[in-house]
Amino acid sequence: MMKQSHELRWGGLAGVGAILFAIIGRLVMGSAPQITDSAMTISGYLAERRAQVLAAALLYAVATALFLWFGVALATAFRRADETSDAPALVLAGYVVLAAVGFIGISVFAGMTYAITTHRPLLAIAAGPYTALTVMDAITGIAMAVPFGASAAAIMRTHVFPLWMAWLAIVVAVVGVLGAFTVVNTGGALVPGGPVPAIVLGVLTALWVLAASWFLIREHLPIPAVGARPAMGH
Repeated sequence: MMKQSHELRWGGLAGVGAILFAIIGRLVMGSAPQITDSAMTISGYLAERRAQVLAAALLYAVATALFLWFGVALATAFRRADETSDAPALVLAGYVVLAAVGFIGISVFAGMTYAITTHRPLLAIAAGPYTALTVMDAITGIAMAVPFGASAAAIMRTHVFPLWMAWLAIVVAVVGVLGAFTVVNTGGALVPGGPVPAIVLGVLTALWVLAASWFLIREHLPIPAVGARPAMGH
């Protein structure tokens, strides 16, 4: 039995929107300093690009809300395919955690920028919270392993998406966990927030979300009869 599920389509569109808003936010921020840069470089960046940083924070907040919407739709698709599995609940819980941590990090970063650029004497200590938030973002990579690992398990069990998406989800989860361990480094390209871990994880995550969004937008997810398993995108 086939049934059109328009809420899944909107969830897919939300996933595409999340990636677009995140990319625009990153472009608006420009070339952000690394945590290994001098305190003067970090404070100077925040002071000179105050408006851009706050605008980027708003864009990231919108992206996070859309990312959560996408995660809810994804969990719904998995639950409809297999109501006996715990994977859909893990997917949903993982996206809720990521969104919550994302909102906290974005809000604190925007609040810090607003405070230290309004009260200029605070610029002297800007490198401290800037570094702390960057490390926090890196450690969040471990939390990413929950929804992506659960998505991989759900795909392998139900074949809701093509099998290659399960393996890509596993890669994203592994890269996220490895990125968290950059906190042991204090120099080089593999520091928290460094170009290598940030770009690799960001690109892989974006590719996976866009691919999953495409299948959700196509609305090729059947609601199976009892004991049947659907196939999406085949």
